[in-house]
Amino acid sequence: MVKGATTIKDIARVLNVSFSTVSKALHGHPSIGATTKERVIATAKKLDYSPNRTAIQFKQQKSFTLGIIVPTLLDHFYTHAVSGFEKIASEAKYTVLIGQNNESLQREKELISAMQSNRIDGLLIAISKETNNIDHLRKLEHAGIPVIFFARKPINEVYSCVSSDVYHAAIEAIRLFVSRGHQRIGFINGPSHFSTSRDRFLGYRDGLLKENIALDQSLIGESDFTTGKTAQLVRNLLHQSSPPTALLLFKDYLMLDVMTCLRKEFSDQYTSIELIGYGALPLFSHFEHPPLASLKEQPYEIGVKAGSLLLKMVHNPKSIHQPQLISLPCTLHYFKELEPI
Repeated sequence: MVKGATTIKDIARVLNVSFSTVSKALHGHPSIGATTKERVIATAKKLDYSPNRTAIQFKQQKSFTLGIIVPTLLDHFYTHAVSGFEKIASEAKYTVLIGQNNESLQREKELISAMQSNRIDGLLIAISKETNNIDHLRKLEHAGIPVIFFARKPINEVYSCVSSDVYHAAIEAIRLFVSRGHQRIGFINGPSHFSTSRDRFLGYRDGLLKENIALDQSLIGESDFTTGKTAQLVRNLLHQSSPPTALLLFKDYLMLDVMTCLRKEFSDQYTSIELIGYGALPLFSHFEHPPLASLKEQPYEIGVKAGSLLLKMVHNPKSIHQPQLISLPCTLHYFKELEPI
């Protein structure tokens, strides 16, 4: 009777074969015959053998652990992205450490330090709204830990990133607004140091140009995602002598704050101003006066693709990996039947 955790030596002793024979059989080595393999595997199962993960990690110089940092798991986009990432990691026999930076650069630095101490093999990250310097992430790369961005990447940083094609989505949103008679179309964007904020703005600008509408800077605002800042932007827009009749918004959660401000402070315009955000939050379908539409993203698929890209880098540490920018298309999702305005 074997006591304690079963080892390869225990299996070899029971079968009266060499240690190396058992090791090769468990790893499917071609030099071991089928009958011997079957005996070894059956005995290992009978003795409840489990590979010594620590020894494997030491031998391969890997922890078989990946990290992912998101702004918040309360946002269903990041919840789905984490699920996709965990799926691809699990299939490759990796464990995932999950952290929320809560839109704080300091918290993000603390998480990265903790994950590095736990010897992660790679990191997937959507940076916080405060992160406009990524020296803390460069330290990971200098330590041989690859970093992939998703959804949010700093502008002008040469890293791989998997995100939504927000540029063409914004053009589609503008086209829809114009088809419904809107000429004064406002835009509330996210922090300007996000590459996705830049791409949203470029899509908004080019969408207007395609419709022969001049860009008006007075119709553009930048939110820091706080309710107070977003409400102030709405006031600034609607108190103009020629206010917008439609608004394109950085994301659906920001749209919730916009709708709250409209309902409380501009009730006479609450149902007439048409809104489009990003994210296609299902809860809008239950509103008495839902927004016009939202640009539906593919967060689960983003998590899968980003995970695959990260694992490729982890598995090939000596290869030169050219930065890749992968964008998945968005589709317009309507929350109500369209009626002429």
